[in-house]
Amino acid sequence: MEQDGLSRAELIERSGLAADQVDLAIDAGLLIPDRNGRFGEDAVTMLQAGAALVAVGVSVPDLARLAVLHARNVEAVVDEAIDLFLGALGPEGLESASAEDLAPLVEALVPQVVALVGDHFRRTLLSRASARLAENGQ
Repeated sequence: MEQDGLSRAELIERSGLAADQVDLAIDAGLLIPDRNGRFGEDAVTMLQAGAALVAVGVSVPDLARLAVLHARNVEAVVDEAIDLFLGALGPEGLESASAEDLAPLVEALVPQVVALVGDHFRRTLLSRASARLAENGQ
């Protein structure tokens, strides 16, 4: 029976990165395996994005430091998002619904939160980077 997702070895192979580089992303909390120890296809994209940053001169230690900072802050935002979900359901909704009943709601809400937060991050990064580059170019 074939399992969904990628093993660590498959992730290393598909990403084209060295094992220690993949392990660094896992240890930083950027790549989180599922309960079966497997990774989604998006993990390959994330690793390749990191490799592209390194290829243009970003140092691995600096990228790792940023990754750890990001992972820690994302965990706090995720906890807030979960509280929003739970608050939207209210006590009655939580008591009357099983985890199986709530799964479709979570599946519907998660992409909305990802779009909201991700787009905000992208816009803020572009705006601030442009402003800083303009300051340094004077």
